[in-house]
Amino acid sequence: MDDNMSMRRMGAGVLMACLLCILSLAPVPFTSAENGTDDSVYIDGRVVGYMSNGVDNHSRQWSIGEGQWTSLVLECQQCSAEIDLAGVIHQVTSEITVQSNSNGTATLNLYSPLTETVRYSLIETIDESFPSVRPAPSENVEQRDLEYCVNVTECIQPTKGHLDGIPFGEYSSQHFATGVLEEVGTEYIAFSMTSGDTLELQVMHATNDIAVSVYYQNSSSEVHHELTLVQPQGLNASESGENGLWHFDETGRALVKIDGSIANTGWAIKTMRYTENTSLQLIENPHELILVGHHLTLATLAINETQKFTFQPLYLDATIRIDQLVGASWIFGDELNISTDPPFVFYPYPNISAVRVHLLSPVHYVTVQVDDFSDLDSGLEAPSVRPLSRLSENTSWPIMNLDSGPIEGEMTLSIHDTADVYKLEVNGWFESKHFVQFTLESMAIEQFELEVWSMDQDSWEVIDSRRSTFSNGKIQASLELGPGTHFLRVALVDATNSTPHPWGEDAPSLTYLLSSSYSLLDEGEEPYFPPDENAEKWGVRARFFLGSLFLLPVLYLGVIQYRNTKSAREMSTKSEQLAWFKSQLDSGEVTPKQSRANLTKALQTVTLLSWDEANSTWGKPDLDYRTDNVAMAVWKLDSRIAKSEGAIPLMVGVHLIEGNWDLAALRFDAPVGQPWNVEHVEPRFLNRGEEVFLDTMVKGNRTFIMAELHGTAAAVDVELNGRMDGKPSAIRIPSTLQILDLEEE
Repeated sequence: MDDNMSMRRMGAGVLMACLLCILSLAPVPFTSAENGTDDSVYIDGRVVGYMSNGVDNHSRQWSIGEGQWTSLVLECQQCSAEIDLAGVIHQVTSEITVQSNSNGTATLNLYSPLTETVRYSLIETIDESFPSVRPAPSENVEQRDLEYCVNVTECIQPTKGHLDGIPFGEYSSQHFATGVLEEVGTEYIAFSMTSGDTLELQVMHATNDIAVSVYYQNSSSEVHHELTLVQPQGLNASESGENGLWHFDETGRALVKIDGSIANTGWAIKTMRYTENTSLQLIENPHELILVGHHLTLATLAINETQKFTFQPLYLDATIRIDQLVGASWIFGDELNISTDPPFVFYPYPNISAVRVHLLSPVHYVTVQVDDFSDLDSGLEAPSVRPLSRLSENTSWPIMNLDSGPIEGEMTLSIHDTADVYKLEVNGWFESKHFVQFTLESMAIEQFELEVWSMDQDSWEVIDSRRSTFSNGKIQASLELGPGTHFLRVALVDATNSTPHPWGEDAPSLTYLLSSSYSLLDEGEEPYFPPDENAEKWGVRARFFLGSLFLLPVLYLGVIQYRNTKSAREMSTKSEQLAWFKSQLDSGEVTPKQSRANLTKALQTVTLLSWDEANSTWGKPDLDYRTDNVAMAVWKLDSRIAKSEGAIPLMVGVHLIEGNWDLAALRFDAPVGQPWNVEHVEPRFLNRGEEVFLDTMVKGNRTFIMAELHGTAAAVDVELNGRMDGKPSAIRIPSTLQILDLEEE
C-alpha cells in the first residue's frame, strides 16, 4: 500500500478509531432489521449480547438448511437459551454446537430473570467441508477468497488499546472463517497469498480447546511457520483468543491447520490480509504523519538539515532504518530497535534533502513529529566559526538585526552544536559610526558567553572585539561598528563537557533569547560620484525630449479649442439648425444615430457663441424666459433623434447673466399626471428621476443639454434649482410645454 493512500485515509481512520473506541467502552444498543430486536448490544458490527430487563425474551431468527450447524456460547449470571432448529428444540445454559436435520427456520430465544447484560457469541450457520488431511504442495485444493485490508488505519484502531486487526460484521462476513470439528482431529483451510502479504488470524469463537498453525506451500515444497495459536479451553462470549501474524515472502498458498481434542467443537477465526506499505513517492510535508503497516513499511520524507524527526511507536516495538539523501547520494543507516518509551529522535546530516524510512515488525503504528531547530527563525543552523575571508560565500550565516526584540536561538547538543555565529550588516556612509548592544537571556545563562567582532572590510582582520560572560544576572556585549559586515558569536563556556554523547544521540537542547539595540553615533561623509560625460550628454537630451512630451497635451487642447471655435463661427452664420436636423432625418441622408452624434457635438460648440447668437442658431424656442440673473430656453426635438425608444427629447439652454450657482439642477416637472423620468442626457450629466444635475455654474456660463424624458404626462414645466451666491434659489419658466399637442402637430 503506497504512502499517498495511507496519508489520504489517515484522517478518516483516526476519526473512526475514536468512534469505535467509545463504542467498545460503552456498548450501544441498536435495532436490527434482520433480528427484529431493539435491545441488542454490538461491537464492530457484530451482535455480542443484549440488555435484559428481567422480563422480556431476546429472540433471533434465521434460515437454516439440512446438515448445517449452529454454535452458541452464553455468558451471564442466570440466563438460559432455547434453540429451535427446524422444529427440534435444544436447551442451552453455557455452550452448544448442534446440527439441523432438515431445512427450515432457526430461532434463538434468550431469557434472564435479572436485569443484566447477557453476553453471547453466535454462529448462525456453519456449512463447511474442509479437508482433514493436509494436501500435498502439488495437490489442487479449493482456496477461500481473502480480500486485502484496503485502509489499514481503519483495520487497526490503536484507541482500542492494541494493534490487532478489527473485523467488521457478523461471523458470516468475509473477515471470518467458521467451522465444526465433527470428530477429534484436524481440518485445513487454504488461502491464496502473494509475495509480501501478511495473514492475521485470531480465535474469536470456540466451544472447546483448539490450536491454530500455518503452513506455506508452493507448487513443490512447504514450510511450517513456528507460530501456533493455542486456545486451551473454550472461549467465553466476551473473550477473544491470542492474535497471530504470519508473513509470506513468496507467492503461494497458506494452509491454516485447526486442531481440536473434542468432537463437535464449533469455531470462528478472524482472517485478515495485508500487503506491505512500500511506496517510494516523496511525502513533501510529513507533519502529523502516521506510519502504519505490517512487516515492512517504506516511506520517503522531505527534510532539511534543521529539522528533527521524533518516531513514537504505539504498543509494540519496531526496527527502524533511516537512509539519508545528501547531495545526490543515499547514505544508508543502521538498523535500530525503537521502543514505545522513550521515543526515537532522529537528527539529519548537513545538506540533506530527504530520508527513506524502513519500519520492520509484524505490525507497527508509529507517529512522526517534525520539529525545527533552526536559529533566530532563519531556517538555518548558525555555523560555529566566521567565514574565512571577505570573498567567502556567507549566505549560511543567519543575519541578526541591529535593533531587535528577543529572538530564540538553540544549542542543539545532539549534533554537537556548541557555538552560533551570526552576521551583522551595518549600512552607512563612509566613516559613519554605529553603536550596537546585544543582550542574551537563558534558563541556563551561566553556561553561555557572548562575543562581538568588528571586521576590517578589506583585510578581513578583527579590528576590535568584546567578549562577555554571565555577570550581575545577565550577559551583555556592546561595540562600536563601522559600515560593512561584522559578526556576533554565542557559545557555551564548557563545550567539551556539554557534549559527552555520540553525534546524533538525543540530548536536551539549550535555548536562549538574543536581543539588540542600536544607535547612530556619526553619519559620516556622504559619498560624491561625478557624473559620466555620456550621462551628462544623454541627460540633457532626455530632459528636452521629456519636456516636449509635456507640451503635447497643451498642443492637443489648443487644436481642440481651435476646432470648436471654428465650428462655432460656422454655426453663427446659420439659423434654424433644429429644422435642418429634422430635414436631414426626413430625407434619409443621415441615420438617427448620426444625427444624435452631430447634435451632441453642436451642443458643446454652441456654448462659445453669445446667448442671442446661440438661440438664433437653433431657431425659435418653444419656451423662452429671462430674468435679471438667468435666461432659459427650451426646444422640443424630433422624437427620432432620441436614443431610447418612446422617449421625448428636449433641448434646454441656460445662460447665467449675473451671479454664481452651485448645486444647480434642472427639474422637469409634470404639472398633471405621473412624474417624468430622465433616461438619457447629452452631454453626460448626472441625472436621477426628473432632475439633471449641472453642479457649479459661474457668471457668463452658457450650457445646452438634450434630455430624453419618459412618462405619460401631457405637459412639462422646466425649472432651475440651486444656490445662487450661497443662497437657495429657483427659477421656473412660467409657461408650460404641452407635449401631447406638439406630438399631434
